[in-house]
Amino acid sequence: MIRTLLAGLALAFVAASPALAAADVGSLETRYTPGYNRCMNSSDGASTMGMIGCITDEAAKQDAKLNAAYAKAMADLTPAQKVKLKAAQRAWIAFRDADCASFEDEDWGSLSRINANMCVLHRTVERTIELEDYPPAT
Repeated sequence: MIRTLLAGLALAFVAASPALAAADVGSLETRYTPGYNRCMNSSDGASTMGMIGCITDEAAKQDAKLNAAYAKAMADLTPAQKVKLKAAQRAWIAFRDADCASFEDEDWGSLSRINANMCVLHRTVERTIELEDYPPAT
C-alpha cells in the first residue's frame, strides 16, 4: 500500500511538472510492459531502491522500443533527412537526460530519485510515440 502511494505521489509530481504537463501520464502508462506493475507491486518494489530498480528495468525495455522506432523512422529517409533526424535524436537524448536529472536533489529526499527515474521513463515513451509517427504528416 505504501509503495503504491509513493509511486502515485511520484507520478503526480512528474505529471504536475510544467515540463511534462503536455504528456497524459495515464496514456503513457498503458505502454508499460506487464512486468512493470508486477515489479512495483512485489516485494522488490517495496523500497525506494526497489522502485527505482523497477523503473530502471522498464526504462530499459522502453528504450529498446525507442531504438526500434528510431530505426524504422530512419529506414525510409533520404540521406539529408537522416542527418537531421540523427541530430535531433542526439539533442533529444541530451535534453531528456539533463531535464530528468533536474528532478533529483538530495535536499528533496529520496522521492526525488524516483521522480527523476520516472521522468526518464515517461520521456522515453513520449519520444517513442513521436518516432512511431515520424515523419509527421505533411
